[in-house]
Amino acid sequence: MKDSFSLILAVIFLVILIIILPLYNFFERQDDMSYNIVLKSATMFVDEVAENGYLNQEMYDRLIQRLASTGNTYDIELEAQKKVITKNPDNPEESYIEQYKSYYNKDIFTDGTTQTSNIVQRDNSLVNGVFFFNVGDRISVRIKNTNITMSSALLGIIAQNLDREKINILYGSTIKNNNWEKATISQLFQSDILISLDLQNPNEPEEKNGYPLYNFESTLDRVIKYKVKVLNEDDTDIASKITENIRLVGTNPSCYISPTSITSGTDEGEYIVEFSLSTDKEANYFRDNEYNVFYCMMPANVIQGNFSKNMSVSSDNIVIIRHAGVEVPEL
Repeated sequence: MKDSFSLILAVIFLVILIIILPLYNFFERQDDMSYNIVLKSATMFVDEVAENGYLNQEMYDRLIQRLASTGNTYDIELEAQKKVITKNPDNPEESYIEQYKSYYNKDIFTDGTTQTSNIVQRDNSLVNGVFFFNVGDRISVRIKNTNITMSSALLGIIAQNLDREKINILYGSTIKNNNWEKATISQLFQSDILISLDLQNPNEPEEKNGYPLYNFESTLDRVIKYKVKVLNEDDTDIASKITENIRLVGTNPSCYISPTSITSGTDEGEYIVEFSLSTDKEANYFRDNEYNVFYCMMPANVIQGNFSKNMSVSSDNIVIIRHAGVEVPEL
C-alpha cells in the first residue's frame, strides 16, 4: 500500500515536471509580453495627454484597443488632479496655497461609470467628448487585469489562494502644454451639426413598402439625386467634405457608389448630390440578385470640431430592380 502511494506521488510529480511546468513557463512568458504591452500603452496614453493638455475620446479608445490586443480584461482607473488656488487655512486673510482637486472615472466619463472601468464588451464615453487640463495639472492611470490568465490557472492547480493579479501598472505625469488654447473655439466644439439627406427624384410610379422603386434598365432614372442640408457656418469646405465622404450604399450585395457631381442648392447650406448608376458595374450592384436596397449615407465625424461627436446620417431606403417585372419580397 505504501509503495502504491509512493508511485502515485511519483506519477503526479512527473506530470507536474514534464507537462505543467513547461506550460506554466510558456504562459508566464505570455503574461510578461502582456505586461510590457500594457506598460507601453499606459505610458503612451499618459504622455499624449500630458503633451496636449486634454483627453479626448480618440485617445481613450486607442488605449482600449491596445489593451484589447493582449486578450485580457482590465480595470482602468483614471485620476485627473487639477490645480486650484485656495485660501491658506492658517492665514485665510492674507495668503493662498496651491492644492489639487481629484477627478475619477465617475467624473470624467458619462453616467454609469464607477470608480474603475472593466473592459469586457463596452467602452466608456467621456463627458462632452473631452476633458481639459491646464499646465501643472496631473494625470495618472492604473491598469489591472481582472481575468485569470493561463499561467495563474496552472499555478492554481498546484497551490490555492495565490494572488492571481498578474498586471498592475500605475503611471502618471504632469501636464506640460495647453495645446487646446491655440485653437479657435469653433475648432474645439461645434454643437449639434444638422445634416439631412433627402431623395430629390422619387418619380417612379411604383413603390415597395413605401420606398421608391427604380428600374435599372430605365435610362432616364439612372441618375439619383439627394439634397444634403448642412447647418454649420463655421466650416468653409463643406462641399469637398461631402464629395469625399458621402456614398450611396447597397445592402445586399454590399457596394458603395461615389457621387458624380455636387452643386449648391437654393437655400443656405443646401447641396444637390448626384449618383450615376453605370451599366459597367451592374455585377457590383446586383451580383446574383435581381434587386438591391440602397440608402445614402454620410459617416460620423466628417463635419465637426476636434472634440464634437456627430453621428452618421442615413437617408430612407430606395429599391433598385435589375429588370422590369422583378418581384421584390416584403422588406
